[in-house]
Amino acid sequence: TLVLEKFKWGKTIILLIVGFVLTIGGASFVVESGTNIARVFGVSEWIIGLFLIALGTSLPELVVSLVAIRKGNAEMSIGNIIGSNVANFSMVLGSAALLSPLTIDLVATKFDMLIMVAASISLVFILANRLYNKAGAIFLLIILALFIQNSLI
Repeated sequence: TLVLEKFKWGKTIILLIVGFVLTIGGASFVVESGTNIARVFGVSEWIIGLFLIALGTSLPELVVSLVAIRKGNAEMSIGNIIGSNVANFSMVLGSAALLSPLTIDLVATKFDMLIMVAASISLVFILANRLYNKAGAIFLLIILALFIQNSLI
């Protein structure tokens, strides 16, 4: 028998507010630290965003996906990845554009966008053919390697 405990609004609201405050504070810390790292190493903030910050924000998805896969829930893992990317494209980019107009150098980001499209098409192919195996993983890792290699040039 499933027993539901009484929902505690007060505790939930407080934890939600604390979570928002910590997220905003953490985001400010990440941006400031990323800017300082870029300055110290003499690299562009674009590079720091592509690697350091992107890696940090992708780790939760990676952990959730790995746990889901280990528990035999490949579909949950794929849903997590797709949902996260859709949220990043729409909610994150859209919200940022509402706060301040975005200027994007299309020439500088053309290869990155092509890689993103290639990865998306590859994911559709892998899902449609249920290629949840080492060959599919290696192919996606090759796309990642091309992305990293191009970004470092």
